[in-house]
Amino acid sequence: MNTLYDGLAEVLLCLLKNTETRDSVLEYLAEVINKNASRAHIQVDPISCASSGMFVNLSAVMLRLSEPFLDANLTKRDKIDPTYVFYCSRLDLRGLTALHATSEEVAEWIDKDNPVKTDGSGLNNDGENSLRQLQEASSSGSTPNVKPTRSSSEKAKYPFICECFFMTARVLNLGLLKAFSDFKHLVQDISRSEDTLATLKAMQGQAPSPQLELDISRLEKEIELYSQEKFCYEAQILRVHLFSSSLSISALNVAPILYSMYWIPVSGAYLHMDGALIQQALSFYRLMVVWLVGLVGGFKMPLPPTCPMEFASMPEHFVEDAMELLIFASRIPKALDGVHSYVLDDFMKFIIMFMASPQFIKNPYLRAKMVEVLNCWMPRRSGSSATSTLFEVHQLSLEYLVRNLLKLYVDIEFTGSHTQFYDKFNIRHNIAELLEYLWQVPSHRNAWKQIAKEEEKGVYLNFLNFLINDSIYLLDESLNKILELKELEAEMSNTAEWERRPAQERQERTRLFHSQENIIRIDMKLANEDVSMLAFTSEQITAPFLLPEMVERVANMLNYFLLQLVGPQRKSLTLKDPEKYEFRPKELLKQIVRIYVHLARGDAKNIFPSAISSDGRSYNEQLFSAAADVLRRISEDGRIIQDFIELGAKAKAAASEAMDTEAALGDIPDEFLDPIQYTLMKDPVILPSSRITIDRPVIQRHLLSDSTDPFNRSHLTSEMLIPNTELKARIEEFIRSQELKKHGEGLNMQSSKGTIQPTSGEMLID
Repeated sequence: MNTLYDGLAEVLLCLLKNTETRDSVLEYLAEVINKNASRAHIQVDPISCASSGMFVNLSAVMLRLSEPFLDANLTKRDKIDPTYVFYCSRLDLRGLTALHATSEEVAEWIDKDNPVKTDGSGLNNDGENSLRQLQEASSSGSTPNVKPTRSSSEKAKYPFICECFFMTARVLNLGLLKAFSDFKHLVQDISRSEDTLATLKAMQGQAPSPQLELDISRLEKEIELYSQEKFCYEAQILRVHLFSSSLSISALNVAPILYSMYWIPVSGAYLHMDGALIQQALSFYRLMVVWLVGLVGGFKMPLPPTCPMEFASMPEHFVEDAMELLIFASRIPKALDGVHSYVLDDFMKFIIMFMASPQFIKNPYLRAKMVEVLNCWMPRRSGSSATSTLFEVHQLSLEYLVRNLLKLYVDIEFTGSHTQFYDKFNIRHNIAELLEYLWQVPSHRNAWKQIAKEEEKGVYLNFLNFLINDSIYLLDESLNKILELKELEAEMSNTAEWERRPAQERQERTRLFHSQENIIRIDMKLANEDVSMLAFTSEQITAPFLLPEMVERVANMLNYFLLQLVGPQRKSLTLKDPEKYEFRPKELLKQIVRIYVHLARGDAKNIFPSAISSDGRSYNEQLFSAAADVLRRISEDGRIIQDFIELGAKAKAAASEAMDTEAALGDIPDEFLDPIQYTLMKDPVILPSSRITIDRPVIQRHLLSDSTDPFNRSHLTSEMLIPNTELKARIEEFIRSQELKKHGEGLNMQSSKGTIQPTSGEMLID
């Protein structure tokens, strides 16, 4: 293939060097790209579009044509002009989704202060000057402040490097990157089909039927066809070559494919993967990200306060393709070993700069792909020493990586998609794995602690709130699914009753059983990650957990988990093979108890026991002793157990004190009660829109998840709350008067007791 690609590139280069044929060749390439633009769609019409093979070949040829300006220092990137996207009459780029700007914003930006109305086919003299300024600004790394202008006086002329750059980007999007995407989906289809086949075979064992036999046979043939297509992709995009005339293609099923530049023995034959195509593509996309960064002022943080339109208007797929390529290459063992460190360094800087910057890259799923790249680069996953340097030595990483990961963790709560609730879990899973790794790196851990201190009531509090929300949902969902699974297990284990059921019903119940297994496994894995993060961070960071708007939420969560794990219903959660479902109740209990203890140790104001005991849904003093008994049996640290028992005693005392206080206060006027919690307000505030008074911790807890007034849905932030000082003073006076009243009653009672005298063996009252 390399010989073919070299020959095709040489032919094209000869035609391009000839001034008489250059324009015709460029017109031809542009027409091929424009006519096949629909290849970017998920479903491609093979009748109206060129084949994947043709476009992968064209991708390889275009990368060869780009080699002269892919040198290590990228010295020719100043030849790449961003106005090409707006004014090139050859290649249609204007209809593509932009990184941040809408098509209306781009049109307004181009036409503003430009009275010349044209057909968009050229540039006027002022436009040529602006074009030159824009080129100089982008090549020097400064933020351009000029706007392109245009006229119909002459056609815009761009150097070949500029034309080749944008054409290559489009060809890769429609060719190599599309092939990677198709290959990934094909592998996923094979995996799903194999899972379905296993389920059908299990169902056949439970309830045999002719229809199941047909379905199994159909799936086996489908998997065989999928596998053959997969091998074709591997042969072209991964250049996997088989060196044995006697080895059948089916033997490849057991081959450990995807080892870059390595010879791999397979049953007496050898596989070899030539990673040249991927290496060339990585070099091209390194130029892409460096050039894009130049449009915002170069590799420096923080980013400009506003996003330059030159950057905002660039096609989104420029960045998306770079990330997809990195993800694909990073999942090939040792594929990154041959990549120069400066290449990965530039990608790392780009990712850190933009993954938490929605004002520069609007699409949250694109920014989530950047986290996926970093997840692939974690040393334990990549197996490459080069990637550990990126995390543990890279200066920009040490300063901004943890901060931006925490920010993205919060931002991803609201993606705007109708599937945002479920999408966030997978994205946060990638972030959580990264954060757990970074916590083990002292410099990153110190940065994390500093962020928690600086952003105690900002992004860190929001991060903590969503982490707790996810933990509650995932664990609750998992435990409920376990109960449902046990019901299905009980049905299937009663052989006599099971066999009497109709075959179709048995098939449906078996299918549901396997579906529940998958849900439990995924949800429990995610829940374990979240609880683990709460445990290791709370050991050194406690202040945000103990804030008035957060402490009761944390206590309620821990009490609920404790009730599930050691309460009366714990026996109903026993499974035959809990490890299969990532369900480790003993380890989970240890983590929960450690969070209790960590927060108790950091509770200087002694507010945590009251928060624990005020939970009317899950708190039970007996759970603490029950949990301590379990911890002793599983050999937990004695100091942890002792501190946990002491916390339970404090919570019990706080509960008793709260009952006394409630009795002392008597009937509380309704105006002193929080309208949501119906508890006595301590710090009443007025909501500016609805004018309703509410307790500050209650509304601040609400605002962590929803920045609206809960009574009329108008926009609301913490800064907009109005202290109700007059009501607060009246509440404090009410508390004092009730305490004095109670104190007076106590004195009267003691005085009455003092008058009692024993007479003739009887107690008489004077």
